[in-house]
Amino acid sequence: MPDIDPQIFSISRPSLGGYKAFVQRDMIVETYRSAAGQMVSRGSLHRISINRTAHGKYAYRLGSGAFRKVERPPFTLGFQPAATVLEVDGDAADYISIFQSPALYSSIGGSRFDPEHWDSDALSATTDPTTLQVALSLAFAAEKTGRDDPLLMQHLGMALACCVVKLLGAKPEAGDRPLTSDNLRRVIDYIENLLGKSDLSVEELARVAHMSPFHFSREFKRAAGMAPHRFVLERRIERARLYLADGKETLANIAYATGFSSQAHFSSVFRRLMGATPKEYQRSVRL
Repeated sequence: MPDIDPQIFSISRPSLGGYKAFVQRDMIVETYRSAAGQMVSRGSLHRISINRTAHGKYAYRLGSGAFRKVERPPFTLGFQPAATVLEVDGDAADYISIFQSPALYSSIGGSRFDPEHWDSDALSATTDPTTLQVALSLAFAAEKTGRDDPLLMQHLGMALACCVVKLLGAKPEAGDRPLTSDNLRRVIDYIENLLGKSDLSVEELARVAHMSPFHFSREFKRAAGMAPHRFVLERRIERARLYLADGKETLANIAYATGFSSQAHFSSVFRRLMGATPKEYQRSVRL
């Protein structure tokens, strides 16, 4: 279990089995099986929890309110606003737990998304298929240690936040400014110059375009025909193909030069997109 800075999020809970986690700036993704018992948590991040198995017993309270016993069938989403104390007493269940920045939710939901002042009933909902699929994708990446892609995780995190805002009843605010062709070219040039930067983020690209991350992602997909993560991934593979055709670099050097976290990660993505391993591709072009 990672050492979460208690100044960021303080949480005490029963013993956890099969614990896996992904930790990056402003987002933590956990998967685990929680034993029966009590949990108390509070922090500066929003916490989204989805139980993958049903609770037979579940009671909770937010802030200083009274404890409430409720039904919690599988795939119920609970939202704990930042700075709000949550206490839970329940039996064992499998969980996905995701901690995210309030600033991300504010950029998506705007003034209409104000969970700190909502009734507790409004902070729980049955997970819809799209939200569940995004959450499961985050959980899968967290469980596959060493195969995560920070840019993909950030993109999935933004998608989850958008889904949660809609699921809880607040529609995302419409962006007020499109991505101009000049700004699109500036972002693409920035990507081309920094393809070897493994932690290239949507936030970083959004700053280049002078937009919020959520609005940038939507406008970039509209202008380029694909999400920022997919665009970066395809540019990395295209650059790798040039290196492979040249034949002067090792696969490990090519992986790091094109922003992949490891040779194994590079080979896996290359094969998925190109239908051949890097070595097979290299042999074919040299023939």
